[in-house]
Amino acid sequence: MLARAGLLEGARATTHWRHCERLAREFPRVRVERDPVFVRSGRVWTSAGVTSGIDLALAVVEEDLGRQVALGLARTLVVFLVRPGGQAQFSTQLATQRAERAEVRQVQYLVDADPGRVWSLAVLAERAGL
Repeated sequence: MLARAGLLEGARATTHWRHCERLAREFPRVRVERDPVFVRSGRVWTSAGVTSGIDLALAVVEEDLGRQVALGLARTLVVFLVRPGGQAQFSTQLATQRAERAEVRQVQYLVDADPGRVWSLAVLAERAGL
């Protein structure tokens, strides 16, 4: 919609990864960035999808009102984490959700939440109910 309105001419922008090629093809004067979850180019902000729109909104709040207000809002929204705009659209955390068994996914979440901890096989097996 922004590109059709001419608001992205010569600007950097992003969109959902499935639509980046189409945006670049249909609007060659838009500098499409395929990886970020959101992009700010001057006064125009674009995001890559629904949840990245939340990331974008939190970034605007942080810019206008400060980090503490943005973090408080994220807690109110029950947002797991405040992502920077340059983060890739393809989440490495999604890869940890591949396990079919809920018990194994729970272990993956624990390790992801505290990767610096020394996790023994015995503790991991106990957490997985094995």
